[in-house]
Amino acid sequence: MDFSRERERLNEMLLSNIDIRTKKKEILQIIPELIVCVNYNQNHPCHVYNVFDHILETTNKVNFDLILKLSALLHDVGKPYKVVVVDNVDRFWGHEETGAGISCLVLTRLGYSQEFVKKVYTIIKYHDHKTFATIEGVKDTANLVGNDLVPYLFQLQIADLLSHSEKYYKVLIPKLNAAVKIYEDNRDIFNKGNK
Repeated sequence: MDFSRERERLNEMLLSNIDIRTKKKEILQIIPELIVCVNYNQNHPCHVYNVFDHILETTNKVNFDLILKLSALLHDVGKPYKVVVVDNVDRFWGHEETGAGISCLVLTRLGYSQEFVKKVYTIIKYHDHKTFATIEGVKDTANLVGNDLVPYLFQLQIADLLSHSEKYYKVLIPKLNAAVKIYEDNRDIFNKGNK
């Protein structure tokens, strides 16, 4: 089957200035894998939205770049499959890898190139990776995802955090911003390592 029309429509929606939350129904028709996230509550003090609404909030917060938009749209699709309850709090350990695998299936079906799919897969797989705000910490992240994907990863992580509770993101955003600054101030060092 050819899904090029659906891919083009999805790209158009993601790269327009519309609030993606107004396109829920159409997104679910193109990516039915997200249906499991609708109304899936996250019983966790850091979360203020159900999984699907969190995904849409995050998608709205990233820059208008197709890799970023699709990474945001699919970053937590694995959560409903990985939930465990610990001390009456939902935990989603391993949802990143599960979501990355689902993203491969979705994006391949829609006809994105294998190179593109691999980038989105990598960003989703490591979207919860913690980068220490040191040269070594940023190098570790660059080695993990590839230097070219570090800016994408950081942008998704910032948008993801900002879609959590304010109490949670106020603690973590400054740490992530410090890592971003180290990356930006030393980009030439990281670029040399990949040549």
